[in-house]
Parts: sequence; structure tokens; C-alpha cells
Amino acid sequence: MRRAAAAVLLLAIIGIAYWAYSDYKKRQLQDAVLALVTDATAQVRGALQAPDFHAGEPDRLESHFKALGSATQRLSGLDGWRNAPLADAAQQYLDEAHALLRRLMALQRARDAALGGVNAITEHIRAARGRSSDWIRDAIALRQQMDRDYFDYRLAEGGLQKSLQTLPEARSRLAPLAAATPLIDDRPIAEARSRLTAQSAQLARQVEAARILPAPR
Repeated sequence: MRRAAAAVLLLAIIGIAYWAYSDYKKRQLQDAVLALVTDATAQVRGALQAPDFHAGEPDRLESHFKALGSATQRLSGLDGWRNAPLADAAQQYLDEAHALLRRLMALQRARDAALGGVNAITEHIRAARGRSSDWIRDAIALRQQMDRDYFDYRLAEGGLQKSLQTLPEARSRLAPLAAATPLIDDRPIAEARSRLTAQSAQLARQVEAARILPAPR
């Protein structure tokens, strides 16, 4: 009887110790996950704070992008099974934030390329001393390249619009599991969408004007 009681007591002690250890590891995981979420939110806010998408320095965006990539990798290396709902929601949030920054950089590159095409055609027209067949051929080639670059811009714009929609969706999934943790709010998202709409409209006008070549003479 004494041996049986001792065995039961030992098992109870082991069970309590295991429960306490598991609870400690779960709280440790939660702290680590929420710290990464907080950092990711700061990186996204920093990337979106430029007054215009093309006004942000490429190095600054690259820095935010790399920091988010590092946070995403650290999150995937944690023992997420200890709190799968939180880990999965946080992973989606970080993945969407990382994708948004990647698409923001792609948009910046595509816009620079499209504007480069607009400027190339403008300079070609200004430098014309005559409108020979060679001049027209070169002008058409420049216009075609501009059109390709502008098509790439439209693709990049669509990708960024998608991220501006899916990141808030990921936030909504994470918010109930991450009380008091800073998450990206609606204001920077709305401001980014507004700037993107204005920028795209302006670029469309510039490209459309550059497509009109003067008649041969």
C-alpha cells in the first residue's frame, strides 16, 4: 500500500512538474511570438510612412524588408505547436507584412522604369532635328519599351493593392489572440491606398501623353 501510494504521489508530482513546465514554455512562446509581431508592425509602419511611394529611399525599404524577413524566419523556428492558433495567425500576419514590403519595392522599381521610359521618349522628341524614318523607328522602339515597363507597373500595382487588403484580414485573425499587442491599424493602410491611387492616375496620364508621337515631316 505504501509503495502504491508513493508511486501515485510520484506520478502526481511528475504530472504537476510537466504541467508547470508546459505552461512556462507556452508563455515563453507567446512572449516570443508577440515580440516578433510587434517588430513586424513597426517595420510595416516605417515602410508606409513616406509621403509618396517613390519618395522613400530604396535602402530604407530594403532595411525594413530584411528585418521583416528575419522576423518571419525566427517565428517559423519556434515551437508553434505549443500554441498553434497564435503561432499560425502570427505567421500569416508576418508573411502578409513581408509580402506587402516586397510588393512595395517592386512597385517602386516598376514606377522608376516606366518614368524612365517616359523621359526617354520626351528627350528623344526634344532632341530631334528632323523626323526621319530612323527617328520614327527609334521613337516607336522607345514607346514599346515604355509600354512594357508600364505593364509591369500595373502588375506591381495590383500586387500591392492585394497586400493592402490581405494584411488587414490577417490582422483581424490575429487580434483576438494578441491582446494589447501593436498591430497595423486602418489609417496607414487607407493612406497608402489613397497615395497609390493618386500615383497610378498621374503615371497613367504621363504614359498616355508620351505615347503620342509627332507626325513625320
